[in-house]
Parts: sequence; structure tokens; C-alpha cells
Amino acid sequence: MEFRHAIYRLYDEEHVSERKIAQMLGLSPSTVHYWIIRRGESATTKSGRPRVTDAHTDQNLYEASRKDPFLSAVDLQKEWTPACSVDTVRNRLKQKGLKCRTPARKPFLTQFHRQMRYVYAHSKLHWSVSEWHRVVFSDEKIFRSSSGAL
Repeated sequence: MEFRHAIYRLYDEEHVSERKIAQMLGLSPSTVHYWIIRRGESATTKSGRPRVTDAHTDQNLYEASRKDPFLSAVDLQKEWTPACSVDTVRNRLKQKGLKCRTPARKPFLTQFHRQMRYVYAHSKLHWSVSEWHRVVFSDEKIFRSSSGAL
């Protein structure tokens, strides 16, 4: 790919014709012409459908998702960008480095679980204070290890 720089230098600075450049570098004239024309295309806009969201909206989506990671893409779409699809919201978040995942949910207690808790508590009714001092109580807490509001 270094030949491109040689083509540009010879063509722009030394005003050598495309045919001469091709002979000097051992390339076909069509290759030299291709790279000279191609260089100017980088500044032109690309064809295709324009983006529905702009950079500001993309940043707002990202910040809203970081502030509350439990918001779904559907919720973000309704709140921030009603004109675009949910897939667009997911794509914008992926472009910013966020992964779309469903947060893990704690299972609800079933009737069986409640009954077993009652049986356990009922079996410990006769315990003395000294026996209860040997028990370590822990509370199940839901937390996130990332920054943001809880």
C-alpha cells in the first residue's frame, strides 16, 4: 500500500502523468487512475439511509442506561427516541460498549419455601439465648458491583 503515497507524491508534487507513474512503479495505468480518483472520495458523504439518532441522542441513551442499568431497551426507546426502533437503541448501546442483557432476577418464595421456613422457626422456639448467640444471621442483599444509583 506504500505505492499509493508514491502515486500521490508523483501526481501532485511532480506533476507526472498517470501513464508515466504507471511505468515508473510497474503498475497498470488503470490502477494508478483508480487510486488518484479514490483519494478524493474519502471526503464525500456515503449513500444510504441517514441515521435516525444524532450523537447527542446516542449519548443521552448511553447515560440513561448507565444511570439505571435495569432499564430495558424498550423503556429507553419509549423515553428517549420514540421515532426509532428498539433494535436501533440496542445497536447504539452496543456501539458505545454496553451489552444488552436481561438482569438476573431473584426467584420468589413458593408456598413450599414458606412452609419449610415455618417448620424451621417452629423447631427453634425452645432455644435459649446462649444457643442463639452461636448463630450467625445474614440478610440476603441484592447489590451491584458497578457504579451508579442503587
